[in-house]
Amino acid sequence: MARSAGLTGVSTPERGARDGQAGFQQEARRRVTEAVSAQRKERLEQERRLADLAVAILTAIDERDEAVNSAEQQAADAVRALIAVRLSIAEITELCAGQIDAKELTRLSRLPAEPVAASGVKS
Repeated sequence: MARSAGLTGVSTPERGARDGQAGFQQEARRRVTEAVSAQRKERLEQERRLADLAVAILTAIDERDEAVNSAEQQAADAVRALIAVRLSIAEITELCAGQIDAKELTRLSRLPAEPVAASGVKS
C-alpha cells in the first residue's frame, strides 16, 4: 500500500522532527524574550536611580548656592550699615579682627541690597 503525501494527520519522522524543533524554538524564544525583558527592566531601574542621584546633586548645589547668596547678602547688609555710621573699610577690617580683607569688604559693600517687601520679609 502506498502512502499518500497529502494525507493530514499522518505522522512521519520528518514532520515529527519539524514539530519538535518548532516547540524547541518557541520555548527558546520565550526564554530569550524573558531575559531581554528582565535586562530592559534592570536598565530602566538603573537609569531611574542615576537620574535620581543627578537630581540630588543639582538640588544640593542649588541649596548651597542659595545659602551662600543669603550669607553674602547678610554680610553686605552689615557692611553697608557700618559704612552708614561712617566707618571706613579699613576700620571695618580692623573691627572684624582682620578675618576679612578690604577687597572683600569693598565687594560686599557694592552688592545690591535686596528689596524688602511690605511685610518686612526680603524677597
